[in-house]
Amino acid sequence: MLKCVVVGGGTAGWLSALYAQKHIPYSDVTVIASSEIGILGAGEGTTPQIISFLKEIDISVGDVIKHAKGTFKNGIRFVNWNGDGKEYIHGFWDHCGSSTKLDFDNIVPLYTECMANDKNCDEVSLSHYLCNENKVKIKKETNEEYGWYALHFDANLLAKYLESVALSRGIKLIDDEVLTINNNGTGNIKSFDLKSGLNVEADFVFDCTGFKRLIIGKHYNTKWNSYKDTLPVNRAMPFFIEHDDTNIPPYTDAIAMKYGWVWKIPVQGRYGCGYVFDSSMVTDEEIVEELTEYLGYKPTIPRVFSFEAGTYDKVWVKNCVAVGLSAGFIEPLEATSIWVSINILKNVVSKASDLIAQNSDAVAVCNETMRDFNDDVLSFLYFHYMTKRDDSKFWKTFTTKNKIPALIVKLMDISKKSFPKTYDFTYLLRAIGNRKLTPFNHISYYLVGSGIRFYNKQLAQGELESYRSIHTIDRPKFLETITTISKDMYYHDDYIRMLKND
Repeated sequence: MLKCVVVGGGTAGWLSALYAQKHIPYSDVTVIASSEIGILGAGEGTTPQIISFLKEIDISVGDVIKHAKGTFKNGIRFVNWNGDGKEYIHGFWDHCGSSTKLDFDNIVPLYTECMANDKNCDEVSLSHYLCNENKVKIKKETNEEYGWYALHFDANLLAKYLESVALSRGIKLIDDEVLTINNNGTGNIKSFDLKSGLNVEADFVFDCTGFKRLIIGKHYNTKWNSYKDTLPVNRAMPFFIEHDDTNIPPYTDAIAMKYGWVWKIPVQGRYGCGYVFDSSMVTDEEIVEELTEYLGYKPTIPRVFSFEAGTYDKVWVKNCVAVGLSAGFIEPLEATSIWVSINILKNVVSKASDLIAQNSDAVAVCNETMRDFNDDVLSFLYFHYMTKRDDSKFWKTFTTKNKIPALIVKLMDISKKSFPKTYDFTYLLRAIGNRKLTPFNHISYYLVGSGIRFYNKQLAQGELESYRSIHTIDRPKFLETITTISKDMYYHDDYIRMLKND
């Protein structure tokens, strides 16, 4: 049996344990987690990759709705990022389905038409329509999934539910704290000495110790790749807002403030919120004052935590892989943390034979893949901040004070000369490292770019004329199709109620 030891509970720890048990042959999985230490419990938003990952470990969406106050997420609504009070949706992939399938060939021309008219792309986005109507991408009667969606949940409740599932499947839990990490002659971890006096042997280790970064960081002293020169937000102030479970929005709000932004995530019974800001420009007291003015009352702040945007250069070292916050953290925008964890687990666990043998090539490929992935997330997150807002030093100096990622520099160069086409984004990836895949494709860059008014209106008009010369852009038919699709979708509240009662 391969002794797999997961150090740390929380969402990352229990997902790692369940995934390892399911996909590593002959594995014996033990989780070491201290109930006295607890978990951060701040991450309550996800990306669509969570849906298929849960299915892989035999956990249904309905389970998350029932046991973790889950809700659905069609995308993120960005509020006032240009300082004009307006909003835009970065929706998840809409363009799939069956009998009423949206005409994908029309999407990019329609987006281009919106930008040629100096508008965002909301009016041709199914996600936007469904968000406005508080509907999910699930068709009534047939339960057909019409596009990608993600989930919100209470992170503490999800961790407790995953723990209960893991224990029911034979995964062992030791409620204890690691005191000493023991290596063998090759530098691999051979065992852990615990506070209680127990010694736990390990063949492979998942470091899920969160911001403590006990193993990859402190034990192996792995090189840290800091992103703080690009993304300066470094402190978060969480708070909650109660709601009565009616008209629950199927999206996350990202609300631009003077020194950063506020996340507002709907779960059943409340919104989980938090102000993410640059602490070099403002004090905690000033943030509370701004929140009080915005909300109309002084919020209760249970805790405040600091972080540095960045990741470890290697997430897989010897016989240990870091998953979750222990591997790094960029920032909450776009809720990519669990997505990064999923990618790490898939990269490592899919190489089960290499995992046991510690094949150096497999380890190198995994680490390189995750470096590229994180760098591309960094680029896309930076892109959101290239707005027209200028009401504070934070916004006035963002693009001059902070280092611009190489991908964005090249995108800016392309966009000065012509409206960027689909193949331009493929070129961007190759130009910065011959990469074939990216977390966020051209559709995401169009949606966010149109929202922040990044693209040149005149260049978009020229591109639109080129489309019209070779392609019929049937906007009325497209909008009619969106309306038809929307009518057949479940209301968010109704679908949550149905899953809870199932």
